[in-house]
Amino acid sequence: MRFEFSDSADKHGVPRSDAEYAVMHHVDYEILQPRRAGEQSFMFVGLPHPQALRYLEVGVAVDGRGRRTIFHVMEVTDLYRHLVPPADH
Repeated sequence: MRFEFSDSADKHGVPRSDAEYAVMHHVDYEILQPRRAGEQSFMFVGLPHPQALRYLEVGVAVDGRGRRTIFHVMEVTDLYRHLVPPADH
């Protein structure tokens, strides 16, 4: 699966490969309000690599043609911590 990245995705300095891994191996997600007409937005929570101990939250917008754009990446915040499995809190 291929992802594009908006400039805002790089704001917190998380490597793009970590963001992609977290989405592809997410533990849970939430459907968000669309950012633009014709898009669907999601917030995925996942580890950036198999040995990681801290989860990432990764925002992804999908347009009508299936283009996937990562627009937000950072260490998981309290807003999405409920998506982290209970054993990993």
